[in-house]
Amino acid sequence: VKAIGSAYAAGRRGSNWIKVKPVLTYDLVVLACEWGSGRRTGLLSNLHLGALDPTGEFGQPGGYVMVGKTFKGLTDALLRWQTERFQELEVRRTAGTVWVEPITVVEIAIDGVQLSSRYPGGIALRFARVKRYRDDKTAAEADTIQTLRALLRS
Repeated sequence: VKAIGSAYAAGRRGSNWIKVKPVLTYDLVVLACEWGSGRRTGLLSNLHLGALDPTGEFGQPGGYVMVGKTFKGLTDALLRWQTERFQELEVRRTAGTVWVEPITVVEIAIDGVQLSSRYPGGIALRFARVKRYRDDKTAAEADTIQTLRALLRS
């Protein structure tokens, strides 16, 4: 997007031009949380996010496949709420991570996905950030791994 008062200059970039990327949002399931550090010490912060795998292409049919992590977009109030909530939903604990029942849906904004060997679904979220928790949705209504993988082709 070009600033309205600036002149067009072929092949040039500068402060008069701004790149605007579309923001995509998806409803994903919280699989686990990591304990925070620094000012987030004592709070569950970094969310492990999963997409529904209805066919079992990447695991158990109807299960969830991890596609990324994020702590961006979390307010202090949300950090306190999710610390309490996810400790109630805890199913196991490893060093620094609390694994939870996969029933909480969160709306995540992303700039896209990229290929990744780190996660079982073969993709990772780019610039993921929390928009809001979706109390109106069940985990069975989360977006699928196939929906996210389709972004690789677009």
